Amino acid sequence: MTDPQHPADANNPGPAGPPQQPWANPGDQPPQQPWAAPGGQPYPAQPGGSTVPPQPNRKAIIISAAAIVGVLAVGTLGFVVWDGYLRKDSGVAACEAMRDGKSPDGRDKSPENKLVTEAQYRQLRKVFEDSRHDKIREHGTGLVDIGWQIEQLPEGQSSAALAFIGPMGTHLAGLQTACADQGVIVNITDQD
Repeated sequence: MTDPQHPADANNPGPAGPPQQPWANPGDQPPQQPWAAPGGQPYPAQPGGSTVPPQPNRKAIIISAAAIVGVLAVGTLGFVVWDGYLRKDSGVAACEAMRDGKSPDGRDKSPENKLVTEAQYRQLRKVFEDSRHDKIREHGTGLVDIGWQIEQLPEGQSSAALAFIGPMGTHLAGLQTACADQGVIVNITDQD
């Protein structure tokens, strides 16, 4: 029996010498598997007989990346311009509505129903919350909150509303000033 671990000797007939490759000359080697193209077909042979896939064009990749970055930059700049300058600020729109004798959310005031529902309160508050101007946001939400708290007082305890007179005056004057800072003159004392 031939032991593959030990070389051939007189007692072990086997191949004499080192093992031979079936392709002794490099030109005799079998053809290598060419790189496959996306369709599963081999790439056409390049001049010189090479079947290596073509390398991506670096210039095209750099131009594509620069174009993507450019589009993102233009989009971001467009949004900033639209949001900061073209879109009307909700707080300034509320100031204009109050100047015109309407509710801050732009609805006409109805004298028959002065009570505000919770949904209307949240909508009014959001008008001021979404303002880009700090003072309109601060005094507008404060004034809406005070109005809601006064409306929620139990019937017969209207004297408790006296506690809100100081903060209400502060927020009324502050909102009037904040609106004037944005070019909208509101005479809040003439409002219903």
